[in-house]
Amino acid sequence: MMIKVRLRQKAITNGRCSLYLDFYPEVYDLEKGTSTRRQFLGMYVYNRPVGPEEKAHNRNTLQIAEQMRIKQENR
Repeated sequence: MMIKVRLRQKAITNGRCSLYLDFYPEVYDLEKGTSTRRQFLGMYVYNRPVGPEEKAHNRNTLQIAEQMRIKQENR
């Protein structure tokens, strides 16, 4: 069965968003021993980037997260 994986953002404090992968259907998480729909990546992007450094950070972080999404989807 094919698993669909989406890269999503959840707003948190300090004007940032946390990135996570959303799975459909649920996948079994070996670490927790339960089924889950989300895997938080521990990566953050700025909601409203100010300046070239924050924009570059967002671009690089989203690129890495997208590669992780593709890897999970092809699993």
